[in-house]
Amino acid sequence: MVARLRDVDREHPGALDSLLAASLFVGAVLSSAIPGPNDRAPGLTLYLLLALGTLPYAWRRRAPLAVLGLASIPAIAMTALGYSTAVIGAGLFLAAYTVAAWSRTRVVAVAAGFVVALIVAVVLVTPQSVPFGELATNAALFIGAFALGRSAHDRRRTLALLRERAELAERAQAEEAGRAVADERLRIARELHDVLASSLSVMIVQASLAEDLAEREPGRAAAAAEAVELAGRRALDELGGLLRRSGQALQPAGIEPRPGIADIATLAAEFRRAGLEVDLDVDAVPGTLPAGVELSTYRIVQEALTNVLKHAPGSMAAVRLACDGPAVAIEISNGPAAVRSDQPPSGHGLVGLRERVAHHGGHIVARPTENGGFRLTARLPAVPEAA
Repeated sequence: MVARLRDVDREHPGALDSLLAASLFVGAVLSSAIPGPNDRAPGLTLYLLLALGTLPYAWRRRAPLAVLGLASIPAIAMTALGYSTAVIGAGLFLAAYTVAAWSRTRVVAVAAGFVVALIVAVVLVTPQSVPFGELATNAALFIGAFALGRSAHDRRRTLALLRERAELAERAQAEEAGRAVADERLRIARELHDVLASSLSVMIVQASLAEDLAEREPGRAAAAAEAVELAGRRALDELGGLLRRSGQALQPAGIEPRPGIADIATLAAEFRRAGLEVDLDVDAVPGTLPAGVELSTYRIVQEALTNVLKHAPGSMAAVRLACDGPAVAIEISNGPAAVRSDQPPSGHGLVGLRERVAHHGGHIVARPTENGGFRLTARLPAVPEAA
């Protein structure tokens, strides 16, 4: 029941305040029907003063200080005319509480001064002398009303700050989740680019070689066709794994094993079957590297060998991997092309590699050599990932 009233109070505060004002008026009218020994008999003047002293409470939270001022005037008038002011006085305590609960400190100070003036005015207009105990009791009740109202004000402000912080934390968490999804999608897009660029390049070169050798050297043509098939199957396997992982982009790990440094020998063998001479040297690279560094190392070698196959046909590629202090050092170089390549460089692969290496805090350099070849060097941190 209390929770329901709180919900109604939050949703319809004006309606509850109007009901409160009506209840105060009815209570004041009923109490005046039984006048005390020193009270005047009720009449039209009393009922008018009761209405003026209770109905303003319908706006008590919208204009608390004004309501306190308006309700005090009928209270002073009723005291001067000799009417009972018990219900009106209780309303004034409520008005003081409301000012303290819903107003700024400066307004509360003004209201406190106004209450002091109200008590003085009541003493001055009362026909008989007011006992000191009654004055002390009223003053204590007003002080208590202000204290309770200020406590409610501070509690409501604290709850509002907590709600605001919770909303900010929720928004930050949602934004972080959105960034994580975007980063994962970008990673998958890069993986797709790497797989397609490398595999399709090998397939195109091998298909062209098979076509050229079909009549003159059927054996080599068949080997080239087999390399096309192998590259296509490998590409389909990797694409399948990427697509399956993309369905659970925020999971900590995919269901498919990702290629790493241990798979570079197999990668080099595939490029050898594609007609590229590869000299591979992996010098004591540790097997406990972060998974992202292993994958990036594999992709760097894959992209570099693909570029050699596409743009420097007939040259030899030298791949060197070594542990250089806290980093993995990667170098892929090749000599000048033996025959002219008909595939213009796009540069997209190197852009992707630079972004990938920068993501791990490493650096990469790719430039032509003096003898007409090309050299790519990169360093990636070899610090194991935290558990």
